[in-house]
Amino acid sequence: MQLEAALGNLVAYAIAHLELDPRDATYAYNRLMDLTGAPPCAPPMAEQCTDALPDGVLGEILRALPAGYDGATIRERLMDAVMLRPSEFEARFWAEYAKSPACATAWAYRYATASDYVKASAVAKNLTWTAENGVEITINLSKPEKNNADLQKQLDVKSLAYPRCTICRENEGFERAGFSRRNLRTVTLRLAGEEWFWQFSPYAYFNEHGIAVDSVHAPMKLDEKTVPRLFDFVDLFPHYFIGNNAPLPRVGGSILMHDHFQGGGAVLPMQRAKVRIPLKSARYHVKAGVLDWYNTALRLEGGREEVAALAFEICSAWKTYRDDAASIVPFTGETPHNTASCIAEKRGDVYILNIILRNNRTSEAHPGGIFHAHAEHHHIKSESIGLIEAMGRFILPARLKRQLKTLCDLLTGEAEALTDDMALFAPTAERLLAEGRMTPAAAEARVRREVEETCVQILRDTAVFKRENTAGLLAFLSAAGLVP
Repeated sequence: MQLEAALGNLVAYAIAHLELDPRDATYAYNRLMDLTGAPPCAPPMAEQCTDALPDGVLGEILRALPAGYDGATIRERLMDAVMLRPSEFEARFWAEYAKSPACATAWAYRYATASDYVKASAVAKNLTWTAENGVEITINLSKPEKNNADLQKQLDVKSLAYPRCTICRENEGFERAGFSRRNLRTVTLRLAGEEWFWQFSPYAYFNEHGIAVDSVHAPMKLDEKTVPRLFDFVDLFPHYFIGNNAPLPRVGGSILMHDHFQGGGAVLPMQRAKVRIPLKSARYHVKAGVLDWYNTALRLEGGREEVAALAFEICSAWKTYRDDAASIVPFTGETPHNTASCIAEKRGDVYILNIILRNNRTSEAHPGGIFHAHAEHHHIKSESIGLIEAMGRFILPARLKRQLKTLCDLLTGEAEALTDDMALFAPTAERLLAEGRMTPAAAEARVRREVEETCVQILRDTAVFKRENTAGLLAFLSAAGLVP
């Protein structure tokens, strides 16, 4: 296909899916010609476009381009040329919000996929399944694996000049070498009286997965405004959940230098967990309990102000709590170790807050973290166990697609040895081989079960109070004003 015709098809796609006004079709086509160096000619507009995603029309253009174009960067530039401007996008969002919050987010998510910001085609290739033990497994083929040491260094690295980090709002429409956010669109929010904004995640860990980001570039924190911000968000979007990543390395998220929350239109496994130990507060009329979950998690339910106040008291007590017998030490010098993730939901007039207690301390026996995935599990997951994993949805590295296939081949006899990059799998392979040769179906089921059991054990590793240490947990809860 000639380049001019491919550009005409993109204009038709934008009219069908990106709300490009037909009055602007010629203007958009002229911009596309300028971006691609196409020879000047009258726009050969297609009459209609039935494609739901832009991969086809973008592929036509990329194949027609002369050599020398950066395919990844030009995709964003092309889409930006035919998209609504940020102000127009935001106006359309709030027009849909007038119908309902769910209409607004559904419209925005469809727009994010149609504009190629959310890589829907790539996300669809991820391997995903739900285990009998309740955890959800995703082998994410579109997300790079990150090293915990690199995440730790983020706190010491000076910010970029502009934008200061990869989630600052100034990224909207920005591009530099090897990085482009030309097709990013965001929505302004007011949380606890401050300006934040919402955008969807290109990795899409679950339905309508996105982040709420502070408009001010400031480090992640857990303070008296955290829960009120979360509750303001679920007041705006009661069909979503929202939570803060713990603001410390190893137990937090992958971006620690800029305060943000994660959430979206999913119900994750921890949200479905029942209460194991009912609790009561002497000061607040709040329904509370310890969750029947693998890590140490609490649930509070009730009116907004009382839940927020009790949550702040619990988090404040936890930040300084010490239990040497359980290896819980709140500080090394002035370096903090105790922190928490808070996850908000709203059902009718009831505010629900799940609190996951975390500690990021290391030891000689566990240099990667006492309450982190222990070394024997690093072949499956070595990155930070952040909010989403702590809630039971594991985002595992793309390398596992190949490595688990090799492990299956070893169990069936199709492979004779592990590949060089699978040394960490040797203990697992030896143990599974002792069970005898397997059919391909049996090997796949056994390897999947091994992954599921490892993920559950990782969650148990992150528990600051182990299941058998109920007495220790109750001692902390008493210090925080809660009793059975």
